[in-house]
Amino acid sequence: MRGMRLALTAAAGLACQDIVSAPGVCPEFCPEGEIRVVDTLLTSVLASSVSGKGSDTGYVRSVEPAGSYAGYLLPHEARQMQVVGPGGPTESRALLVSISMNARYAGGDTTVRDSILQTDSLQVRLNIVRRNAGVSGVTLAFHEIPLTPDSATTYSDMTPYFQDSTLVATLQVPDSLVTDTLSVTFPAAALRHFGPDTLQVGIGVRIMSPEPAFVTVASDTIAPAALIRRFVRVDSSTGTTRVTRSDTWGIRFRTFVVDPGGIPSPVGLTVGGATGARGFVKLNLPGFIVDSTLVVRATLLLPATQPVFGAPGDTFSLRVVALGSDFGPKSPVADTSFGGTVRVAVGGSDTVAVDITRIFALWRGNAAVPHTVMFQVEPEAASINTLELPGPGSATPAAIRVTYAPPFRLPGS
Repeated sequence: MRGMRLALTAAAGLACQDIVSAPGVCPEFCPEGEIRVVDTLLTSVLASSVSGKGSDTGYVRSVEPAGSYAGYLLPHEARQMQVVGPGGPTESRALLVSISMNARYAGGDTTVRDSILQTDSLQVRLNIVRRNAGVSGVTLAFHEIPLTPDSATTYSDMTPYFQDSTLVATLQVPDSLVTDTLSVTFPAAALRHFGPDTLQVGIGVRIMSPEPAFVTVASDTIAPAALIRRFVRVDSSTGTTRVTRSDTWGIRFRTFVVDPGGIPSPVGLTVGGATGARGFVKLNLPGFIVDSTLVVRATLLLPATQPVFGAPGDTFSLRVVALGSDFGPKSPVADTSFGGTVRVAVGGSDTVAVDITRIFALWRGNAAVPHTVMFQVEPEAASINTLELPGPGSATPAAIRVTYAPPFRLPGS
């Protein structure tokens, strides 16, 4: 009898063991049905609202264009300045005006006197942050310009000062250079406006190249765009020896100007360019997708209305962010983390695809946030690069491809 009890106990112990390698089976407790994933295309994007029917249920599908607005950032406020040479769609040139230099030597060397006897030469140092690779023979030409440029100065205003008579120096850009500083030195006598009464330097920079090329110069917001080094003759502290010393001065004003003649007429919503244009678009989305489903992925598809305009060989970032309120061009951004970014190549004609899944996550169950997005090119107002979004009636309308999981439903519900 005792042996039988031991046998039963051992059998019960074996029956309660976990077998981790065996698949789980629970037909008695699992509800019937299945989780479905639906992939649908919301068409007529960036056009007036139209009714339509999706692959799963009926919905209204579209995006209503709110407009394109410029002036949020001007070229003299941008993080970079783009100089574009001839042979491309258009040209741009950089303008630099130094701060007023001290009439006395300010280099800090206490072994010399601070009275300047003569200014021998000046050196301009540029901070290059990007250029197009694969282009050889790029030369930067430095011209003397007036000391008066401001935010309203145009390309045509500066054209008379980019002539052979105003050329003070040229500088060959090494073919291997992508990011670095470059310096060029020229006699102070080459500048007509530089003297005891002004002690300022006005320099314009353009590109000479056998092929289309661009060079992007840093702006003072992230790194000095340029520095001016002055080489002067002074006496030693004893007054017995004349020596050469140098001091360095910053830039008071910097910007770049673009030839408007090569900019194509817009056929849709313009984003980017030297004007820093932003595009605002209101989405008229099906409520059941936004509020009642789990959006696995949402991709905004922007067919090209024409080849992407910009500096040959350049690329730029297109950023899409959700707005917190819809006040038109002054609408605030909801949260910069809710958005998508994609790299766009100049000259391309392919459809631009931007992942906006995180924007749908912001909208889910949040009725206070409008379904409006903003497009912008980064860095803003720093280049000629421009993207056009398909406008109303475009032959190739934009679309949003959404992959989502509908709510789980029990049989009979």
